[in-house]
Amino acid sequence: MTKADIEIEFTGIDGINEAKKIYKVLAKRLHPDVGGSTEQFKILNEVYNYVLENGIMESDDAAFDLELEKVISNILHYENLIIEVVGSWIWLSGETRAIKEVLKDLKFKWASKKKQWYYGEMKGRNPKQKNMDDIKAKYGCTRVKTKQTKKVERRVA
Repeated sequence: MTKADIEIEFTGIDGINEAKKIYKVLAKRLHPDVGGSTEQFKILNEVYNYVLENGIMESDDAAFDLELEKVISNILHYENLIIEVVGSWIWLSGETRAIKEVLKDLKFKWASKKKQWYYGEMKGRNPKQKNMDDIKAKYGCTRVKTKQTKKVERRVA
C-alpha cells in the first residue's frame, strides 16, 4: 500500500473511534510480523498520527466531524452558550453552571485553567500549557450559532 492508499482509508470517517478501528485493521495487514513491510507500517503510523493531531481527514462536503455534530446538536438548544469547534474538539463557555450535569453526561470535561468545558480526546498532558488564542491559531476555530436570551431594559419615565 502506498501513502495515498492509506490516506484514502482515513478519508471521510465518522470520528476518532472509527480512525482507531481502521488503524487496527491496517496494522494487522501491514505490520512486519504478519507479512507487511517496515516501511508500510511506518507510513501507516505517520498517517494515523497526522489524523489524531490534525483532526479527521474530511471529505469535501463535510463541515464537521459527525461525532462532533451529534454532540453539538445535544447542546445547541441551551441559551447563552458559546460553542466553538477548535480542531477536533468542542470548547464550551458562557452560562454553563445550570447544565453542568448534562455536560458531564455528554462526556464534556472541565478545563480549570481555561475556565471552559471541552469535548474531545486529549492524547496526553502537555507540559507547556497553551492559552485558547494559541490553540485556536494552531487548529482553527469555528463558532456555532446558539440561542441568546434578549435582555429587556425597563425604562423609568
